[in-house]
Amino acid sequence: MESAQQGMNLAREASAYGLNLRDYLQLACSPVDGLNGYEAALQHLNLPVNDNFDAGVTLQAASNTFQTYSGTRALFKEVLDDVIRWKNRQTNFENIAAIVSNSRTISGNELVSTIVNDDSDSRGTYTVAEGGRIPVRTIRTSETSVRMYKHGGGIRTTYEFNRRAALELVVPYLARVQRELEASKVDAAMGIILNGDGVNGAAPVVGQSGYDGNTGVTATNGKISIDHLLYWLVMRAKAGAPVDTIVGNWDTAFKYARLWSTQGSDTKADAENFQTMANKFADGMIEIPLPKFALSSSVSANNLVGITKAETVEELIEAGSDIEETERNVNNQTISVYHTENSGFRMLFDDTRSVFDYSS
Repeated sequence: MESAQQGMNLAREASAYGLNLRDYLQLACSPVDGLNGYEAALQHLNLPVNDNFDAGVTLQAASNTFQTYSGTRALFKEVLDDVIRWKNRQTNFENIAAIVSNSRTISGNELVSTIVNDDSDSRGTYTVAEGGRIPVRTIRTSETSVRMYKHGGGIRTTYEFNRRAALELVVPYLARVQRELEASKVDAAMGIILNGDGVNGAAPVVGQSGYDGNTGVTATNGKISIDHLLYWLVMRAKAGAPVDTIVGNWDTAFKYARLWSTQGSDTKADAENFQTMANKFADGMIEIPLPKFALSSSVSANNLVGITKAETVEELIEAGSDIEETERNVNNQTISVYHTENSGFRMLFDDTRSVFDYSS
């Protein structure tokens, strides 16, 4: 009971600062023998994250510690994250970091904010004359709160399994929980980007064939045209919101990657022409770099969602909501592990999103 209470006290203290246990221990504890506070705590509690047979260290030791001292389960999530990275080098294809500008912790409700420009746009210049008025953008808060989503998952095991199984046997199952949680967050973020947040409206949609007259090329519906794609990127840059990240689903990812494939002379020529044009822009006029591609299963078919990543949405994580909990059920002799996190997304600017529909 004393161990469990100490573990809860530690988790509560970290949450009060809006930190997870890893960051809290790094900041609160002085380095020891070249180890930061978190690493020193793991060493002291005999919680290894990999097998080091030369040093006589095995992951079974961590399993025994978690079973014997209930308070150490406060570090269960951090240790498992380390084990997953060490064993699997897991790649989350749907990755929230590829979409949001940044992530920060909040301690209460966050209101959606809006940007109000002065008359600078109508003047068409930001040059300030001597004694003239400096252009100012005003940030105002609305009466609409940022919607928070609860993401999570869990695994239930039997007492027998926990007594006999090493920690590393649970890793593949928890790795999937972690991957599914990340995909859930990406889905929520894309919902805000595409549909708006209750204050800012939905992202505007442009049809690929609408650029036929500008490019001099007739688009084939259902196939991404490099000419039309490049013109869309130029128009987004001209509007002051250059696209540095494109989001699409799995099918679109294949078609987008196929543009740069060297299989087939026509596709190779298109890719080379695009690169030649991009290089010419960079040489003396403007730079139109190839945007990074981010994956989201929630994006509709035949759509490319272009965003200016640093100015579109940010992730807000509710302090203390990143919870790893263990529940024992005596009736059926099982142990359940749950991982939950409350997060929401705040739109920064309304004009940094555009949907390129290559089906029309």
